[in-house]
Amino acid sequence: MQANTDFVHEETPQFDQIGPMIDLSRNAVLTVPQLKRFILLSSKMGLNSLMLYMEDTYEIPEYPYFGHLRGRYSQSDLRELDHYADQLGVTLIPAIQTLAHLTNPLKWHFAKEIRDTEDILLVGEPKTYIFLEAALRSIRSCFKTNKIHIGMDEAHQLGKGRYLEHNGLEDRFAIMIKHLKHVITLCEQLQLEPMMWSDMFFRIGSPTGDYYDPAVVIPPEVIQQIPAVNMVYWDYYHHDFQTYQRLFAEHKKLNQPTVFAGGIWTWNGLAPNYGKTIATMEQALRSAKANGITEVYATLWGDDGAETPMIASLLGLQLFSEAQFYATPSWEIVTDHLKLFHGSQAEDFLLLDLFDQTPGVAAENPSGSNPSKLLLYQDILYGLYEKTFREVPLTQHYEELAQRLAAVTGTQDTQRMFRFYHQLAVVLALKASLSPWISEAYHEKNRVNLQKALEKIQRYQQELQHLHQSHRDLWFEWNRPFGFEVIDLRYGALSKRAEMAQWRLQNYLDGHITRLPELEMPLLPVDDPSSVGSLGRNLFHGIYSASKISDV
Repeated sequence: MQANTDFVHEETPQFDQIGPMIDLSRNAVLTVPQLKRFILLSSKMGLNSLMLYMEDTYEIPEYPYFGHLRGRYSQSDLRELDHYADQLGVTLIPAIQTLAHLTNPLKWHFAKEIRDTEDILLVGEPKTYIFLEAALRSIRSCFKTNKIHIGMDEAHQLGKGRYLEHNGLEDRFAIMIKHLKHVITLCEQLQLEPMMWSDMFFRIGSPTGDYYDPAVVIPPEVIQQIPAVNMVYWDYYHHDFQTYQRLFAEHKKLNQPTVFAGGIWTWNGLAPNYGKTIATMEQALRSAKANGITEVYATLWGDDGAETPMIASLLGLQLFSEAQFYATPSWEIVTDHLKLFHGSQAEDFLLLDLFDQTPGVAAENPSGSNPSKLLLYQDILYGLYEKTFREVPLTQHYEELAQRLAAVTGTQDTQRMFRFYHQLAVVLALKASLSPWISEAYHEKNRVNLQKALEKIQRYQQELQHLHQSHRDLWFEWNRPFGFEVIDLRYGALSKRAEMAQWRLQNYLDGHITRLPELEMPLLPVDDPSSVGSLGRNLFHGIYSASKISDV
């Protein structure tokens, strides 16, 4: 096409509002300049909304402990971000919590009288609503939009803590409705238009407490009492179209407008789960269109410490954005536009999927298996997942992945990220071979190979240090410092356990001890052996040790 050739290209938007929801509550809080950078990246893709998920990372002037040392945004920060987004045609929407998911702020002494359980507010307590009014007023003063997400998801223990002590056993639908009405009244007083996660109505109505249970029954009298609020159906799990169809139909019975939230799997562990992201998003958005949904979001959660950098979601965001302009976007369109808008190659991002799409994991990783995280954090001498790992060629897998990542150059936005992932693959390849080597040498009484094990651990230590430095550089490129102390703690623990392994082996080789009991324990699978297509999934505390890490 000649540069001076006139042409017309028309696209029909499929949704009125579409954009990502960025998790700013799992220790990683983007700096203001980098959040602006993310807003710009989203805007370039044609996304017109961006939701900020802030459990306790925004300022409430009356409550100085709220978000203390968590990297919270000041009111000035949020106004600056809102103004910047508005200039780009992006609506910045606050997403807060007004019932549950408040473990961090509720640990402080100011919350003693408004706490039901460790993460849930005390419904019906006047001081609870004084607190929530202050929170909503603070948010109201920072954003141009009237839209607000008031959360209220996963309040599993609602009414079962101090509320139960004060009021006795009450119908949980009634507790939910009572609290929701209070919060909606506060929103109306501030001219806010709320939306909320829908799951608690379904969980209470399910015999099993499962959000997606086909046997859910929500009584008509409960539905009639629900005040005006948009219901956000969230689903990042199902790979089949019919399940979404069924659940959209169930949401229509609530007689409230339905909003949909899918997910770009940035919370799988150390790397994004693109197999599951693509499989779920394609079916979910197809169903959303079939059901006339006008508002959709893609969540970017950061569970267990935000180990996956937010920029790793770029390919997922491109896929999500194309659903706005095409009824059924082709993969070719997604890859072409990723290159056009960001100068990035889709195949480079898909390499990140291979951290957890390993031998032994089913295609599209439907269970969210995270072997890379399990391998990195398990113990060298008595790793919890070693029985499972001995059955799959992880060393070869990660060696090949490291070679492929070494060839990726990246862009200004992604250079440090790919450098981190290359180093992660190097460390995983080394660690995958360590435990089998040590175990075999010990049981065969091969002192030569045990001596070599000390050298292997030393190299692992060096590469682990490089990984920590790479992770640190990446974090501080994008995020505020608060929260990285948790990542430091994990790397420090790995380093000290490697030192301990060296010390134990050296003592054995020097004849100071005659046995290593930690190498004589039988290997047992952590997860159900009948589980097919998964090597396991866990958080740090469930990987690092079979012992209790911290508690009474």
